[in-house]
Amino acid sequence: MPTNVIKMYVINPARCCLAGPWQIIVFFSLVFVALVTPVQVCLLHQNEYNPAFFLGLLVDFIFLVDMGLQFCTAYTRNTPSGVVLEVRLGRIVSRYLKTWFFLDFVTLIPFDLITPHETDNDIGYSGVKVLRALRLLKLIRLARRSPWMEEQEALRSIPYQQLALARFLLVLGLMCHWLACLWAFTLQLVDNTYPKWIDEIQESDLQFGVDTRESPYRIYVASFFFCAYTVTSVGYGDISPQNILERIVGSVIVLISGLAWAYIIGEVGAIVDDLTHESQEFRQRMHRLNTMMGDQGLEPDLQCRLRRYFLQNRHQSVFKERQALMERMSPQLRAEACIAINGVWLQKVPFFKQFISHIKRLECEDRYTGPEEACVADISKKLQLQAFAQEESFDNLQVLFILSRGMLAVFCHKSHLFVGDRTRTYGFKGPGEVWGEDFVLSDVSLIRSQTGYALTYCEVLSLTHHDFMQVLQRRRQSCPELWAIVRHYTIWLAVRRGIFAEAKRRIWKKQKK
Repeated sequence: MPTNVIKMYVINPARCCLAGPWQIIVFFSLVFVALVTPVQVCLLHQNEYNPAFFLGLLVDFIFLVDMGLQFCTAYTRNTPSGVVLEVRLGRIVSRYLKTWFFLDFVTLIPFDLITPHETDNDIGYSGVKVLRALRLLKLIRLARRSPWMEEQEALRSIPYQQLALARFLLVLGLMCHWLACLWAFTLQLVDNTYPKWIDEIQESDLQFGVDTRESPYRIYVASFFFCAYTVTSVGYGDISPQNILERIVGSVIVLISGLAWAYIIGEVGAIVDDLTHESQEFRQRMHRLNTMMGDQGLEPDLQCRLRRYFLQNRHQSVFKERQALMERMSPQLRAEACIAINGVWLQKVPFFKQFISHIKRLECEDRYTGPEEACVADISKKLQLQAFAQEESFDNLQVLFILSRGMLAVFCHKSHLFVGDRTRTYGFKGPGEVWGEDFVLSDVSLIRSQTGYALTYCEVLSLTHHDFMQVLQRRRQSCPELWAIVRHYTIWLAVRRGIFAEAKRRIWKKQKK
């Protein structure tokens, strides 16, 4: 039997339609374990049949079913030839038995039902308390990351920096919650003949007729308050351990809190630094600019123009980051992303528009379009970003320009070729507009010379004739369609302008005579 054939009783989590909903159910079961189970163990009375007790049984049943499903759920493994899906039942069972089976089995032991009812007269009272504490082993399940969460990262655009910051705040809250439950649990492990940390709070509340010992809610609030100021190293000191067990547990809480707080502070600092990295670099750049202008004694008007340019140019690094991200993609994904990003201006260049239509036609015929998309990706890699300040002009021959940001005016220089062509003397361009489509011509005399004048701060993408022809030559064998389209357009444009030039030359010569 081939190993790549999936049997009926083997579940492929990527193909099974019920895998997603089931992972959501398991995820919320883990949330219940993280929040409610510590409260059940440490604060609620033993064998108290409340809604939380029955919800706990339901969660245990969900985990039992999930444990059974793990014996027949395929998994991915790394091989010398790449990542493959393991569908052999024997391998699946063996892997699960060696990894998570024991811990999953221990967390399913119903300590809620097998623990005897506790009274102060029971001889084995301390043993019963220790046995009850074993129910906290259910928290081990939180170490297993939910595949549903991994799937959400692919389906949604997640701001990872803000998400990481929120995750550490959540971890801080969960840690205070667990430690608060552990601190409250010491009240049940110590005999009532010994002093406890709750005594002073009890005496203070009794003055108002409140019995704190009999209120799990008030005990939890006091415990959470103690753990919150311990974890954050504030340390008010109004709650303190009163017996040997509380001192031991308090020492453990202090050690855990110190390590966790140092880790959280370091990680949060790194996240905040990453969030403000661009702002810090910009402030340093502006400081160096001001220092340079002061040392050189530049005129106030020029200093103002330079500052305004750098203020508007602070986001130019976005294009460089986008190009770097493109380099890290696979060729197929890079090509698809380039078409999606540059599709607006590609449709405004005649031969590119015809080539994009050719790609779509191949897709409709279910034909492979990899070489064609790779051409677009190579052309996108050749784009160069230039920034121009307000009232700045620029011109260049054999260059295709794409306005990315800002607004400018494009002026056409009159020559012997375009004498009397008043409809093309100037024009205004907005974001996404292109000009210089005749950059494919090799004869410079046939190219319309144009000058761009920045009405505002502008960012312009440019593609030179040399870079474009390099791409065409390299892809000529794998993608002859683009070569043919560009060649046809070049011949048509050259003949058209050559005829116009000769006609106008003769008209000018006749008028001169």
